[in-house]
Amino acid sequence: MKLRSLLLLTTGFFLSLGIGSPLVASTPVEQADFLAGLPLPPNSILAPFQKSSDYREHQKELPSQWAFCRRLRYDLMEQWGSEHLSQEPSTRGVVRYLFGGPDFLNAHAFFPEARIMVLGGLEPVGEIPPPETLNSQAFSIGLKALREALHTSLFCGYFITSEMKPQLLEGSFRGVLPVLYTELALTGNKVLSVEMVKPFGSPGVKILYERYDPRGDTQPQTLYYFQADLSNGRECKKFLGWLGSLGDGPSYLKAASFLLPLNEFSETRDFLLKTSTLILQDDSGIPFHDFPADQWKIQLFGSYIEPLAIFKLPKEPELDAAYANRGVGSDYAGDIPFGVGYHVNAHEANLLLAIRSNLTSQSIALPASTSPLILPTPTPMPSPTPKPKKMRVRKALPVEVRKALPVEIRKALPVESPQTPQPVMTPSAPIEPLSTNAPSADSAIPEPSLEPGEPQPGSSPQ
Repeated sequence: MKLRSLLLLTTGFFLSLGIGSPLVASTPVEQADFLAGLPLPPNSILAPFQKSSDYREHQKELPSQWAFCRRLRYDLMEQWGSEHLSQEPSTRGVVRYLFGGPDFLNAHAFFPEARIMVLGGLEPVGEIPPPETLNSQAFSIGLKALREALHTSLFCGYFITSEMKPQLLEGSFRGVLPVLYTELALTGNKVLSVEMVKPFGSPGVKILYERYDPRGDTQPQTLYYFQADLSNGRECKKFLGWLGSLGDGPSYLKAASFLLPLNEFSETRDFLLKTSTLILQDDSGIPFHDFPADQWKIQLFGSYIEPLAIFKLPKEPELDAAYANRGVGSDYAGDIPFGVGYHVNAHEANLLLAIRSNLTSQSIALPASTSPLILPTPTPMPSPTPKPKKMRVRKALPVEVRKALPVEIRKALPVESPQTPQPVMTPSAPIEPLSTNAPSADSAIPEPSLEPGEPQPGSSPQ
């Protein structure tokens, strides 16, 4: 009965577009390109749907926003990663991006050759029904919800939970899976296979993909996303045990809500410090004083300013002092030409690159992209430390902030003493918006925030 209803529904939508009913289902690679607004070959089952007015609007808006993102941030991040990260062999191994949700874009810009990439967040995995099975209303609502979920990520570089909620719960393309499909396609990757997995009990998805290479010299890469709570507890212990079984590798932290300094997240913090070959992060990640000088080589980029007012946190004294020291032999390595994390403007953003000093050949061994989900000897983890009441962290109230602007970047040169005045970097003239969808200078861009009455990142919950 359900199959008959599905066939009738599919036939009705095709007839509304003036074509016959489908004979085969669309493939993941077709669905990914379709959601990303990319043109499909004429023989694709989804090609006729690209002629509808709803899809033409989608095809106009999303690629335009992606082009804006590339000009302002993504292409510059790729170049920076090539200069500062690609020479490290472990960046072609297992990359861990926790607290990032479905943010494949930023991680892929810095670590495009990662054999395995693991993302973690609290958002559900979701599903992608074949677009050819949707009626016209569900089709229209689903595409609009997907654009809304990606909007702030493309313009500012991080996701907003409240913007994603309609897409996560109400749209036809639910959860993070359609977001991951879209990001993979926008960055020139081909989805090969998709598998729902639960290697340690929490729901997840495993996506095999390969990058476009005109030389044809590619091999499959693996993307995992898991819906998991990374605060101290049983679920966290299982996740980190499985993650440790994949081997050591680079870790990336961005817009992490200043959670890792808290005692409630000590297990994740200690795991990353113990198993990371390098850590790339903004100031919302691991505290600067947790990187001993005899174990880590530190490079500081950009400018360190106060955290956003909504977090009610002061500057970290040790990190502030390290940024203030611009003398010979300091950790300061230069400016960055793109916004990072909660600081969307380059002249206010910061990055810390910590590379472990005592790397061994075992630490940088490159795994196969199809590593098994469950390995026989997972890395042992200590018993979880007790945690208090459940924390609810939100990142979702829009406030008026400046839009991200391109900045002219000059590499900083060492000076004789910290007291010598430094040149002040100022934004260059704003670029012309690519479409009416690009944010204006006075547009309201959502800024991460906590709801009134919820525990603050800088203090323990009541």
